[in-house]
Amino acid sequence: MPKYPRTFLPAAVAFVASTLAVAAEPAEGPDDRAVYDRILSLAGDWSGHMEDPLAGPPVAVRYEVASNAHAVIEYQNTGQSFEMVTVYFLAGGKLHATHYSAAGNQPAYKLGSESTADLVLLQFDGGTGFDADRDGHVHQGEIRFVSPDRIEQRWFHYVGPKEQGVTHWFLERKAAEEKPAADEPKPEPKPEPVAGKER
Repeated sequence: MPKYPRTFLPAAVAFVASTLAVAAEPAEGPDDRAVYDRILSLAGDWSGHMEDPLAGPPVAVRYEVASNAHAVIEYQNTGQSFEMVTVYFLAGGKLHATHYSAAGNQPAYKLGSESTADLVLLQFDGGTGFDADRDGHVHQGEIRFVSPDRIEQRWFHYVGPKEQGVTHWFLERKAAEEKPAADEPKPEPKPEPVAGKER
């Protein structure tokens, strides 16, 4: 038995109570607005490779800010046979996205609860144009912020409830093309003096 039982017991009870109180508090999820702001920061052109960061098939992505900054449109491989579009937006303060697949379906996503400041987890949230219990679709996605000019994406492909594969994209921001300076207007040549007339 402890030497000072009257001191030990209240301290132990207080410790257990505080531990239980902390455990009972709901864990704070990701800040949807902050995540959306990071997606806004991607505006511009990106290029890179799929699967292998140096030698994989080339891919291109463009992020456009639209609707007075209430939407970010991500264009993947514009003009290619596997061209796709994803639109990111806030609804009720929560981040959502809709993916417009080249397969003709539109899976929807919400921000996953385990997202962090550097990892956006797009969790499946229904969609249109397919039956999630039997059809192929992009079931979830990830955007990892490696640096201000480097990101990685992973897209998880499902048929029904089973994962069939993952595509991994390695992207770098393309430097903004410098617009050539507008040529200054050249002075018009002075007319040649006419013989016999003084100017």
